Amino acid sequence: MRLLVPDFEKPMTVPARVGPDDRPVDDSAFRNRMLRQCRDYSGSLSAVANSLNGTGRFVVECEYRCYPGIPRDKICIFNRTQVLHGLYDVSARKRLQDRGPEYYDPMGYTTELNVWSREGTTAAEAAVSMWVKHFDELWVMSSVPNWGRSAAA
Repeated sequence: MRLLVPDFEKPMTVPARVGPDDRPVDDSAFRNRMLRQCRDYSGSLSAVANSLNGTGRFVVECEYRCYPGIPRDKICIFNRTQVLHGLYDVSARKRLQDRGPEYYDPMGYTTELNVWSREGTTAAEAAVSMWVKHFDELWVMSSVPNWGRSAAA
């Protein structure tokens, strides 16, 4: 399993704190919170992978890479034959506390996904090829995070 996440160690416009005139303002504390979440998810996925590997029926590995940029696309690729894709709502806002600052923070679980399969139309096959190529190229250009080095199970 390969997971691409934004590089939260670099200043960002999304996720970010909502500033004056609704402009995004980088917030290192919020980015550090996102880094902790990634590290926690990495640990959880590694535990699941270890559990599956213990059955002797599967070999599961989890790899993370950090890409430069904002979370804009949600892309899931299955066996390089099926792609789910959707655009995050980059203007989505939330508060961590009732009266605390507001943040731009796209939520992946609310993203509507389009589905393409190589077993579909010619256009669907082309879409699958395009997204697989895009993911592979982004993967090569992305860096391995310190917190993700132990994610392989």
